[in-house]
Amino acid sequence: MQSDKRAEGTGNSCHPAVECIREMISALGPPLSSKCCIYKVPSNIYRQNVAAYEPYVVSIGPFHHGKSNLKAMEKHKFRYLESFLEREKLDLEDLVNTTEEWEEEIRACYAENFELSSNDFVQMILVDGVFIIELFLRNYYSDFQEDSDRILTFNPGFLNAITHDLILLENQLPFFVLERIFDSAFRLISQDNFPTMLDLAFDFFPEYNTQKKQPDFEVKHLLDLLRAFQLPSNLRMQPKIDAAFEFLHSATELHEAGVKFKMVSSGCLLDIHFQNNILEIPCLKLYNKTESYIRNLMVFEQCHYPYNSRILDYVFFMDNLINTTKDVDLLVQSGVIVNWLGDTATVATLFNNLCTNVTIDTSNFYFAGLCEDLNAYCRVPWHHWKAIFKRDYFSTPWRTAATIAATMLLVLTLIQTICSIISLLK
Repeated sequence: MQSDKRAEGTGNSCHPAVECIREMISALGPPLSSKCCIYKVPSNIYRQNVAAYEPYVVSIGPFHHGKSNLKAMEKHKFRYLESFLEREKLDLEDLVNTTEEWEEEIRACYAENFELSSNDFVQMILVDGVFIIELFLRNYYSDFQEDSDRILTFNPGFLNAITHDLILLENQLPFFVLERIFDSAFRLISQDNFPTMLDLAFDFFPEYNTQKKQPDFEVKHLLDLLRAFQLPSNLRMQPKIDAAFEFLHSATELHEAGVKFKMVSSGCLLDIHFQNNILEIPCLKLYNKTESYIRNLMVFEQCHYPYNSRILDYVFFMDNLINTTKDVDLLVQSGVIVNWLGDTATVATLFNNLCTNVTIDTSNFYFAGLCEDLNAYCRVPWHHWKAIFKRDYFSTPWRTAATIAATMLLVLTLIQTICSIISLLK
C-alpha cells in the first residue's frame, strides 16, 4: 500500500504545497551581496521611535523615494542638478550613461529589492547623488551659493532638517557613487588644494567630526563616515570574559563607593579611562537630534558590524551608568553630559530606552576591562567608608571647618581630662 502511494508521488502531478513552496523560493530574489551596507531598520526597533528613522524633508535613495510628504524637495534637487551641470559644463547624457554602468553594483549595496525600472533607478541615484555633492560644494565654497538658494541662504532650520535626513540609515547612497560622480565632474582639476569628496563630507559635519582624522578604511556611506568619526585610532580588543560578567554599577553607586567623575576633552566618545578613583569620560552634548543620530548608528552597527559594534558598546556603558535622575545630575554636574533636552528625567529615559530590544556580546564588549576595574574598586569596603566619611564630614568648606573644630575640641577635652586625672593621682 505504501509503495503505491510512493509511486503516485513520483507521477507528473505535484502536491499543492510543493508548488507553493517553489513559488515562494523563486520570489526570494538573490541573496544579500557582500557589498550590502544599507539596511531597512528592523520593525521591532523602528516602532520604538519612528521619528528617529524617518526623513523630515528629503529622500535619498530608494527606501523613501516617492513619498508624498517628501515630494516638495524634488524641485530643489533638480535646481541643484541644473546649477551643477551648468557651472561645471557637464553633459547630462554622459552622466546618465556613466551612472547606468554602476546600476548593478549600486543595487547590491541595498538589503532590499526595489521594484524600480532601470531608468527610474538610475535617475533617482544621479539626482540624489548630485544633490548631495552640490549641497556640500555650496557649503564648502560660499561663492557657489546662489541668492535664490532656499536651503543654505533663506532658512537655517531647513538645512538642519536636511542634515538630520542625511545621517539616517535608510536614507543613504553608497559613498562610491558620490566619489565617482564628483571625480567625473572635476577630473580635469589638478590643484593640490582642491577638496576631495571626502573632504567635502568632513567639512559638512563639523559637530560630529571632532577628531579631525581620516578613516583608515573604505567608507560605505555618510552614516558609516559619522561612525568612523567616533572610533579611536587604535581599537583595543578586550579579553574574553566568562558568562558571569556583570555590567557597571550606576553613577550614584559608583559615587557612593568613592569614584569621582571627570570630563575630559577628547573628540572620541570611546576615550574613557579609570585610574586613581577618577573615571574620565568625554563630554556628550545632548540635542534634540542626538537620539536619532545615536539610534541610526546603533542599528547600522547591529546590521553591518555585529562583531565590532563600538558605538553600541558605548551606549550600553552609558545606559549602565544612568538609571535615575540622580545619575544624570552627577554626570551633568561633572560636565560629562551637557543637557539641552530639558529636565534630567528626559535624559534618563533616553538612555534607558536606547537599548530596548538590543543584545550585546559580552565576550567582545569594548569596555569589559574598564567595567571589571570599576566593579573591583566598588567591592573594597574601605572605599565605601572613606567616601562616606568625606561626604558626611568634608563635603563643603563649612562642614570641613566644623569637623576640624569639633576634632580640636574633642582633643582639647581629652587632654584636659587626662591632666585632671594626673593631678588627682598626685
